[in-house]
Amino acid sequence: MQDADFFQMIQSIPTSEADLPIAPLLLQGIRKLELGEELQAMEIFASAVKQSPGSFKAGYLLGRTALSLEKFSEAAEALGHTLELDPENIEVQYLIAHTHAQQDMVEEAAGELLAILEKYPDFVDAYYDCGVALQLLGRYDEAIRIFEKRLEFSPDFDTAIMCAMTYEILRDFEKAADLYTQALILDPENAMLIENRGKTFLEMNRCEEALQDFQHALTLDPESSDALCGRGQALFHLGNIEASKKDFRLTVELDPENMIAWSMLGQVLLYEGAYQEALDALEKALELDPELLVYDFRANAKRGLGDLEGALADIVLALEYEPENSDYLIDKGAILVEMERLDDAMKVFNALLKQEKTAEAYRFRGLAWMEMLEYEKAIDDFNAAERLGAENADVFLRRGEAYYQLGENEDAFADFQKAQELAEAEGDEEFVAKCSQLVEKLRAFGD
Repeated sequence: MQDADFFQMIQSIPTSEADLPIAPLLLQGIRKLELGEELQAMEIFASAVKQSPGSFKAGYLLGRTALSLEKFSEAAEALGHTLELDPENIEVQYLIAHTHAQQDMVEEAAGELLAILEKYPDFVDAYYDCGVALQLLGRYDEAIRIFEKRLEFSPDFDTAIMCAMTYEILRDFEKAADLYTQALILDPENAMLIENRGKTFLEMNRCEEALQDFQHALTLDPESSDALCGRGQALFHLGNIEASKKDFRLTVELDPENMIAWSMLGQVLLYEGAYQEALDALEKALELDPELLVYDFRANAKRGLGDLEGALADIVLALEYEPENSDYLIDKGAILVEMERLDDAMKVFNALLKQEKTAEAYRFRGLAWMEMLEYEKAIDDFNAAERLGAENADVFLRRGEAYYQLGENEDAFADFQKAQELAEAEGDEEFVAKCSQLVEKLRAFGD
């Protein structure tokens, strides 16, 4: 249904000689529009155009009404004819471009809208449509430039949202969050916007702010599965595992097809060592979206259940999507070690260390050397891990074991003590007990 501005604008169109013979028809059609009877109005305007092809007003009314009814072919034809009557009419040029966009003629629409804005930079209405068309074409930087130019004129809710979404595509989450904040000034109680800003905070690891947004969204819309899932993610990253698990379970009850919630539930269960439940949840996530990159988590669930062949297959799948992902390569090497395919594992770790030298890569290759009884090589790798900043208790424990195997008890004792200190700081009582036994064993041996 047309708004008040439309009817005001119609009154501003000068009456031409071509309008006079069809004046009663035009008035009748406008009255139908006021009553919301657009289809009847369109038929009346079509009759008016047929009777008086030179009437700009009749052609314009027909085109606008057809566009409102989403009869885009009829709209394009009527507006094209109207533009022939007044080739410089910017409003009609804009409506034709808008119609082309609705017909999925996006490239043509973008070109037309850019031409309008180049000639008439103050024609504010064209900026939003132009930005959307450019975004759909993947011309994101240009889209942002157009959206931001529109926002220089005045705050605009839709433009701020689309600009934020475009920044999200470019993974500039800080600017996206700022734009969502701008939009929220115009509509402070919009739960969807609050959720969207919460998601950008999650991407920036600003989990406290994300949690606040998701909680606020849930006060506005308690049944929002997206807000519930987002709150679960924020809680998970803040270390509140039990509360996050509860949120993910509630999310999949509300929305059984929420693949993010299923995948996050799987990760929480994996963290807790509930491997079968984790596997079931991750299988559900992948059933909903086979492109969801959770194959590494499913691999770890299978690994926990002793299905090393299945775990290896999943890591290989994950590497097809991200061939240079160091975490995936480390997992692949570690699984091969568990399968006692030590030479294959060593090839993986060697290739990884050519790609990037990290503490974790050296640590895991050191563990592989331990399995191969190559203790001096293991020590070299653990030393490299330490030089790169490794503060993992396991590095010092395993290097201590290597020193012990080589009979270098003094170095072994120092490493076991260091491992114990780190484990105590982390609150890992089981690991502390293991280190303590080794320390006491060497102390007794020394005595």
